[in-house]
Amino acid sequence: MKPRLVYLLLTAAVSSVLFAGCASYKKPFEATTKNSYTTLKPEEKVLLPNNIRTLTLEQAQNIALNNNPTFKTKYFAIAAARARYYQSFSSYYPTVGIGMSIGQQFSRNYAVQPYNAANRTRSQNDSFNIGVSGQWLLFDSFVREMNMLSARHSWKASVAEEDDARRLLLRAVAYAYNDVQLAAAQQRIAIADMNYSADLLKDTQLKFEAGAVPLSDVLNFKIRYNNGESDLISAQYSYAANKYTLAALLGLADGTIPDDVSFPEMPSAEGEVLPDVSVFLDTALANRPDLRAYRETVESAKFSYWSSLCAFGPSVSADYSLSYGHQRGITRYLDGYFGRDSSKSQKNVGTFSYGLSASWNLFEGGKTYFNARASQAALAQAEYSLAELWISVITDVRSAYDNYITYLKQVKLFQKTFELTKQTRDLVEEEYKAGNAELTRLNEAQKDLVNAEMNLVSSVVKMNQAKAQLEAAVNLR
Repeated sequence: MKPRLVYLLLTAAVSSVLFAGCASYKKPFEATTKNSYTTLKPEEKVLLPNNIRTLTLEQAQNIALNNNPTFKTKYFAIAAARARYYQSFSSYYPTVGIGMSIGQQFSRNYAVQPYNAANRTRSQNDSFNIGVSGQWLLFDSFVREMNMLSARHSWKASVAEEDDARRLLLRAVAYAYNDVQLAAAQQRIAIADMNYSADLLKDTQLKFEAGAVPLSDVLNFKIRYNNGESDLISAQYSYAANKYTLAALLGLADGTIPDDVSFPEMPSAEGEVLPDVSVFLDTALANRPDLRAYRETVESAKFSYWSSLCAFGPSVSADYSLSYGHQRGITRYLDGYFGRDSSKSQKNVGTFSYGLSASWNLFEGGKTYFNARASQAALAQAEYSLAELWISVITDVRSAYDNYITYLKQVKLFQKTFELTKQTRDLVEEEYKAGNAELTRLNEAQKDLVNAEMNLVSSVVKMNQAKAQLEAAVNLR
């Protein structure tokens, strides 16, 4: 094969690959400079109040209760359940309807034998009718009563579900708030570690220039400073991400907490002594809104089942109607190709009727029977779900209680460890500056101090999380 031909083939192959790549490449979207990312007007956006400069946990929870869209939907669920309850009363009232009709009717008679004009006719009838009719269900074997009671308990269940959503929202806000405080504390620890390394780096640099320490000591503290900066970057990311989570729970339109809003320092490591777990168990089993919702659901299912049984009985209704009509007729007798008016008639008709009717479905293919069986199964399902939730509530309370006790113990232990570690670090630092301790020993002491403080703040946050979990499990707020 000639070199020129090989060159041409290679060029074609490379060009096809390049063009194929260009064909599959999609240019990224251009950034917009307009507020096209949202359809909300500035006055419609949910923002933090202007007077908040330090956001407390209580303020965050109150804002979430007012603005969280998921929680707000529960209000309309209650409104729908309340409407269905009042709708059940409508079956006790009579129904009234109005009807109207307008029509024309044409007919022809072409009798041949005997040939008579009277037997060859063409008629036109115009009619107009208007009427009022209705029905009043007097007795339906108590189906209406059962449906009304079922709807009432469904309404109560919706109210309890809103309370439960409030309980879970308060817990979620507390979790996110504590995570923000943890990330803020981690930033503080990273900055303190960087400042400590920077101070030692400055002193060591001077000693190195004087020939008192080797270059490795200077490089050591530069590395320590960079490690602290890396920890700070990670803590800053966690701080921003946790603020996004908190802002979403608060229902803020901008998706984050403004930078000029700060958070209080982490609470004291001092925990509170709790009473026996039985106190919290009794309170939870009495006050948990999800338990109350399930109890109301069981009651609603019970009345639905009874309603399905009542459907086997007869029903009695009262029927009534009132109507008025106007009718007009024209009959023409046909004689040859010409017709002549023979007769006209018109009349007004008014009627009123009423009566009682009774019905009893003896057989409809098992529809009522299987409906009753389905309602019975739904009732059993609701009862077992309530029993399951009862056990779950007890587990939640015991788990939250034990978590709090465990983290309270850890906080006290990490507090002592932090104090001892800080004392050790300070002693090693003095020994290093006096030339009586190795650099590696100082590095270990500083690293142990950072880890001890991280463990302390982490355990404090976990203790606060366990406290929020216990409050939610018992529904203390």
